Amino acid sequence: MEINFKGKNVLVTGSSKGIGKAIALGFAEHGANLLINYIGDDKEAEEVRAQAEKFGIQAIKFNADVSNSQQVQDMYQYMDTHLGAIDVLVNNAGFAQASSITDLTDEQWDKMIKVHLYGCFYNCREAAKRMKEQNSGKIINISSDIGSLGCEEFTHYSAAKGGINAFTKALARELAPSILVNGVAPSGTFTDILKEFGDNYVEEESAKYPLKRLAQPEEIAKSVLFLASENANFYTGQLLTPNGGVVMNG
Repeated sequence: MEINFKGKNVLVTGSSKGIGKAIALGFAEHGANLLINYIGDDKEAEEVRAQAEKFGIQAIKFNADVSNSQQVQDMYQYMDTHLGAIDVLVNNAGFAQASSITDLTDEQWDKMIKVHLYGCFYNCREAAKRMKEQNSGKIINISSDIGSLGCEEFTHYSAAKGGINAFTKALARELAPSILVNGVAPSGTFTDILKEFGDNYVEEESAKYPLKRLAQPEEIAKSVLFLASENANFYTGQLLTPNGGVVMNG
């Protein structure tokens, strides 16, 4: 199955590390130009940009908090000027945090919803404006198996990801037929975020999966690359679930 993004311009939020980095480098390997969005460590983002350009593509980076509407608008204007019209948006930026419902603060709830759900909305709004003008484009929102399953002590995270699932379906209906909107809902993936919960957590989580292991970021990236490719032109409003069998659909 051939995948070719030569000449396409792609924005991946939260792409300086983890799943976002794997997605960005996957696009670069297949010929796409990139905007690498990040917050925080410029060194990490620069390393990804340099790696991406080794594939002979153009890569730029932009520090923007996806939960800030103005910063997201500024990022798209920067992309317009320095890269060109957006062809593919991948909403990946996010974080995980555990808290019991009785200890969960207003601030923790607000931040979780703002980064995941508002961040997805802000980026989709800006991308949709441009994609509607060119009458084409693809949007892929990164959700989670927890958006369907729910998880104790992750009520705010579960709510944010469940919201992304519903938002993806609604937006797919609104932007069809010229703009395709889909989601990818991975299970536990071996990234720095997950490592923060400790080795015991990783082992306990792995034991829950029929495949008895967590995913690697590159495995999740493959689902994103498929949805962004010409091979997925009859997919919209769908949720691909690379999750090791922890959620079985159909």
